[in-house]
This record gives sequence, structure tokens and C-alpha cells, in this order.
Amino acid sequence: MSANKDVINSLNKLITTLYDGENGYREAAEDVSNTALASRFRTLSQQRHDFGHELKPFINRMGGEPTKGGSTAAALHRTWIDLKAAVAGNDEAAVLNECVRGEESAVETYQEVLLHEALPADAREVVKRQMDKIVTSLGEVRHLASAYEHKV
Repeated sequence: MSANKDVINSLNKLITTLYDGENGYREAAEDVSNTALASRFRTLSQQRHDFGHELKPFINRMGGEPTKGGSTAAALHRTWIDLKAAVAGNDEAAVLNECVRGEESAVETYQEVLLHEALPADAREVVKRQMDKIVTSLGEVRHLASAYEHKV
């Protein structure tokens, strides 16, 4: 596989990861009863949406086609799949723990992409900035999960 195709595939994997996060956070926002938590989830959902769109021009420039986040592509990365079961009981701690799992997986995917030496410098800068923001939200979500677990 050419370096370009490999980088395009990796960036598309990131986009799929971001769409999964966007959908997971949107679903979480709809299913928790705490309004502040729901608002934070909506903000993170929008951030993941924006991150995905920010990566598309790099793929286009390299001659690739950005993924649409369809179910076939999303099958590569579905850490958010268990979120539906977690939110069924309106259990904020369970929802937050699923969010932690999703964020951890997203960070791993970002780290993999950053290993590509062929990743253009400007794309690398965007990917690194996005990863840093996800690492920050991971810390926040871990803290919230811990706080909710101790409420029980």
C-alpha cells in the first residue's frame, strides 16, 4: 500500500472514530437526566463533528475520498456500541464509564495515526491538537465518572 493510501485510510479511521464519538455523545445527552451533563455531552458531540470535518480537506488533498461515517466503515471502530445499554437505565455513572472507554479508544487511534511518517506536517499539527483536546476531555470524563460512582 502506498504511503498516501495508508495515511488516507488512517485519517478515515479517525473520521469514523469521531463519528462514533459524535453519535455516542449525542445519544448520551438524550438519555441522561442531569442537564449539565447532557449539555457537556452535546458540546463534545459537536466537537467530534467539527473535528471530523476538519480532517476531510487533508484526505481530499491527498487524492482520497473521506468516509461518510457509514455503518460499514463504523464497524472498524465501535467502542460506543455499549453506550446504548448503559443509558437504558439513566445511570450517569455507567454512561460516563462508557464515555471513558470511547475516549480511551479514540486516543489510541490518534496515537496510531501520529506514528505515520508520511502524515503531512499540517495534518499532523491538526491531528495532534485534536488528540490533545480529546485527552483533556478524557481526564474530565474520568473525573466525572469517579464523582458519580462515589455518589452511589
